[in-house]
Amino acid sequence: MSLTQTIQEEIADNLDKRRFEITNLHRVLLNYTGKPLESTALRMAIPLLYANWEGYVREVCQLYLEYIESTGVQVRNLKPGLLGYLWTPALKPLIGGLDFEKKKIIAELALNCMENSVHFEDSERAINTKSNLNFDVLKNISNHLCLETTTLEPWKQHLNALVNIRNNIAHGSILTALKYYFFEEHASSLISLMEEFEKVIIQTLENNGFCKNTTKI
Repeated sequence: MSLTQTIQEEIADNLDKRRFEITNLHRVLLNYTGKPLESTALRMAIPLLYANWEGYVREVCQLYLEYIESTGVQVRNLKPGLLGYLWTPALKPLIGGLDFEKKKIIAELALNCMENSVHFEDSERAINTKSNLNFDVLKNISNHLCLETTTLEPWKQHLNALVNIRNNIAHGSILTALKYYFFEEHASSLISLMEEFEKVIIQTLENNGFCKNTTKI
């Protein structure tokens, strides 16, 4: 099995686990539908639904970065967006104006590491979702990782609505009007979004979309 096939299988397995967890949430909620504790059960289930979404994005993006490392691609061959992401730990201390020493550090960084194989620091592997993975945050992560988000746009409204309701629950709001159909609708939408995000990552891997056009791996 090729390296690409292995990573594709791991990403697909991750999505299968999310589907299973969400199916179990459905089963639990059905026991309370139409009963006094329906709203309470939903307030418990919606944060778990969101957690599966955030966990999925974090883990498949980590697999994506691990794949890039495993190809042995050199730093000089990365697209600018991903190169900037790779250099984030080195560039963060330089914020606040560029004096001579800071400019020198940037120049040395550029000159000394271009022939090195790509290696991401743990802080960049962690994937910062800001614990609030709405569409804007997803787009920001994707831009840094050179993942195209155009095909994800149809899910923007549903995703933002889910994150908003989850935030309200997390902040202690008592949402008594919640019904099972709300969970059903957003669970279905979220699975479709995860499926599309998987396609985006797989296509990027297959096309070496994280590399400059002239690069072959």
